[in-house]
Amino acid sequence: MGFARALPLLLIAGGIWGLSPTLAKLGLGMGVAPLGIAFWVALGSGGVLLLLARLRGEPLRRDARHLRYYLAAGVTGSTLANLTAYHALQHVPAGFFALLVPLSAMITVLGAALLGLERLSARSLGGTALGFAGVALAMAPGAALPDAALLGWALLAALTPVCYAASNLVAARMAPPEAAPLPVAAGTLLAAAGPTLLAGLLLGQTHLPFAAGWRAEALLLALALLGALAYLSYFRLIGAAGPVVTSQVGYIVTLAGVFWGWAIFGERLGLLTLPAAGLIFAGLWLVGRRRR
Repeated sequence: MGFARALPLLLIAGGIWGLSPTLAKLGLGMGVAPLGIAFWVALGSGGVLLLLARLRGEPLRRDARHLRYYLAAGVTGSTLANLTAYHALQHVPAGFFALLVPLSAMITVLGAALLGLERLSARSLGGTALGFAGVALAMAPGAALPDAALLGWALLAALTPVCYAASNLVAARMAPPEAAPLPVAAGTLLAAAGPTLLAGLLLGQTHLPFAAGWRAEALLLALALLGALAYLSYFRLIGAAGPVVTSQVGYIVTLAGVFWGWAIFGERLGLLTLPAAGLIFAGLWLVGRRRR
């Protein structure tokens, strides 16, 4: 599958992942607790993917190796990532958060080199440096962060791509080679629901159905269904177009996140956002080009 044929799937996955932080921010504004959103979305998306996997005859493996992987990947890529993301989104613009997402690819490359999984080249190191420079510029006055007082929340948001990268590294080290992607995704999300619920109980951030009204429940349902659709599109891309084409989804996530933040919340990012995004995109291109 060439880039032109893959473009619709790229737009679906990237558009959904770019929209999701904005929808989550809407849910937070309706009074849904951050970890309440994370729990119900993980449970809902995981349930939909599990149903589709069974319809396709792909069983959810439950041996010790798979269960360890589900839990490790789910805690890092979902529970911890959403813990930082949803708390930060109560304070920072959704468009600013979208600029952070491509960092996960760069941090993954650095982590893989530190763990001895890959060799760190000058190109990937330079791309990572550009990406971090872009994020630093996005936090500067007149860029994507409207107030310097929000810097602490911005740094918390920046931990989210670190969690995504940790999940990528867990997959590289622990994922069973015979595992089918769809049931693995379902198992990972369902495994994440338990620790997320536990963290919500400890922090007093659970969400009972209809406690915030039917609009909030409709929003949670939409987030769960959209999340499942994004995963399906992503796996289709990986299988049919390969990782190089699929890596382009990072650009779409950022552009979609900035657009939806403006369209739904009227976020106006400063002029420095453009060079910041340019640095981030250049870094993502260098890291992705290295991996061809």
